[in-house]
Amino acid sequence: MKSFTVMIFLLFSALIGFAQTGYILHDTIIPINIGYTINLNSTILNESRTIFIHLPDNYTKDLNPCPVLYLFDAETNFKPVCGVADILCRWKVIPGLIVVGIPNTDRMRDVTPTHDRKFHIGGGGDIFLRFLGEELIPYIDNNYNTQSFRILEGHSISGMFTMYAFTADTALFDAYIAVSPSMYWDEQIMLSKLEEFLKANHDLKKQLYITLANEPDFMFIKETIEIMQIHSPVNLDWRFLQDTTERHEIAPLRSTYEGLRFIFSK
Repeated sequence: MKSFTVMIFLLFSALIGFAQTGYILHDTIIPINIGYTINLNSTILNESRTIFIHLPDNYTKDLNPCPVLYLFDAETNFKPVCGVADILCRWKVIPGLIVVGIPNTDRMRDVTPTHDRKFHIGGGGDIFLRFLGEELIPYIDNNYNTQSFRILEGHSISGMFTMYAFTADTALFDAYIAVSPSMYWDEQIMLSKLEEFLKANHDLKKQLYITLANEPDFMFIKETIEIMQIHSPVNLDWRFLQDTTERHEIAPLRSTYEGLRFIFSK
């Protein structure tokens, strides 16, 4: 018992000594930043919007303009998407990307194209597209060294809105990553919108990457893919990936990785 007490005393003394020798160097902590925020006063939305900005390691103001990835739901998806973009750039799979993250203030208002007849919410999507096209994108292009090539990515409800942006204004974006898009919205109205759009745009040259995790059938992705298979224009470069081992909440991680590889493999 005595030897055990001595051992405990020595261990306790060693721990105290460790703490006193300065191994915990709080004064040398340096934050690691992946980006910064700006506040953009929107006349169209009649509110100030916080925007997240991430610049690639090889970014310069005057040389090598960068493609831009516009990302919905940035409050949750900005960090992992920036990490994916950086590691793919580091190994020269894709060029350096500027990532513009758009956090939500009223998600169900902004990223829904219609007023849902069942849930009686939403419908501000066209106004939000105007904000993107007339205020946010011009601001980014005027203040950063950008290429004209733009990607839009959304997840779940904003993934559905990414599909809507694909059909609503072909001038805004060149490529789209729709992660587990909620195509059930407003009694599946996006299915008919998508079909009508594809039939009317035979010369469409865009890129579209659609994913699904282990979500149930009410997402209506099966029906979406059937429409794509039947009506897609010849020059539309699109792909569908389903990973039944992945959960809905984590789907953006792999979807971004695979989607960016797909977009920049051409």
